[in-house]
Amino acid sequence: MGTMDIPCMKGGKSGKLPVDTAFLGERVLARTLFNAVVMYEANKRQGTHDTLTRAEVARAKKPLFKQKHTGNARVKHPQVPQCRGGGVAHGPHPREYRYALPRKALRVALRSALLAKFRDNQVSAVDSLGLTSPKTKDLAKLLRTVGCLASCLIVVRAADRNLLLAVRNLPRVKVMSARDLNAYDVALYRHILVTEDGLAAIKEIHDNA
Repeated sequence: MGTMDIPCMKGGKSGKLPVDTAFLGERVLARTLFNAVVMYEANKRQGTHDTLTRAEVARAKKPLFKQKHTGNARVKHPQVPQCRGGGVAHGPHPREYRYALPRKALRVALRSALLAKFRDNQVSAVDSLGLTSPKTKDLAKLLRTVGCLASCLIVVRAADRNLLLAVRNLPRVKVMSARDLNAYDVALYRHILVTEDGLAAIKEIHDNA
């Protein structure tokens, strides 16, 4: 795709940072990205849902009424599904939803997610976050200046303690290292704020993949 200019804050001044996105490929593979997001969503499910079958309903086994000469349907006991409070026919039971896509497919999905963010102008850069103390208001001020406070994924080479503590009270902001990036989090957050070191780390990882 070539070089793109993304918004950049450097030394407290706004400008443009040229980024070569060739390492992300030429097009967004939407189907692979979709499959990766579905996998991550499925792996988050607990699978603890359960319903009672007719054999598990704790009720009396005595017939409701005699079978003939009442004008009612032939119901032997109230555990059957058609009775109120009875068992559930073919209901859900605990199961495991986890599965895994090939590593190569997950890398392709991550590249597609990043490329989509670059194409949609949803990536901004900073030279450094410059947090000298773990204060949320300092980080919120920076994010508000960049315009990504509402929903932002901050990508760094390695997160320090001040950054991890400062981001805890921001509900729609998450910090990730470049090595831990995945397609789900990239697609989930609307904006990406990446440090120059973080961007270099992303290129190194994908160039060596």
